Amino acid sequence: MLKFSINKEELLFSKLLEIAENIKDSTSLLNSLYLDIFNTNYQNATAKMVKIKGIYERIALIREDIISMLYGEAFLPDFKESMLTLTQSLYEIMKSIKDAGRAITSRKPDEKLCSTLQSNFVSYLSLIQDGAEKLVLMISLLKKDIKEAIRIGKEIQLIERNGDEMKDLMIQRLYENEKESDIISILQLKDVITFLDDILDGMEDSTLSVETLYATLKS
Repeated sequence: MLKFSINKEELLFSKLLEIAENIKDSTSLLNSLYLDIFNTNYQNATAKMVKIKGIYERIALIREDIISMLYGEAFLPDFKESMLTLTQSLYEIMKSIKDAGRAITSRKPDEKLCSTLQSNFVSYLSLIQDGAEKLVLMISLLKKDIKEAIRIGKEIQLIERNGDEMKDLMIQRLYENEKESDIISILQLKDVITFLDDILDGMEDSTLSVETLYATLKS
């Protein structure tokens, strides 16, 4: 079992955990935002989008703190590179969450089309929330038991693969309704699905960064 005892490393991992916890909070907001859209509560959805943007800005600041620490302290080059990659992966997850919220709130999508795809979106967002919870657990284990963190990462990778299958089904259903819906709503929801897929892709990337970190520490 690999453990960390140096204060500067503990501080780095605590900042990564802070980012992961903020990501988890933002996925809950995103889920609630989409339910507001499906229930035509556009004002509530817009208010939640503002909160998501606030979390995104907060994570951007934490990311800058981590980068400053990595370049300002004496870390081994491979460790530094792995931590930079992991930090960037987490940042990209939050950026995709922001984009997914912005895409669905940028205009009022076709209500009938939203109703048709609502169950698919709810299931997909549930996958994302599950992934976010495991992401927090994975990051929290880095300084305690990195092998267990990798095991949790494998579960996140499985969620991402399930998400890919769901994404393909959603796009298929979207195009099946092409004749009954306006083209702008079709394109809008295609963008939305893509950004949701990017969230899970980012989570998978973070697990690969953890595996790289482990390989670095073993060498």
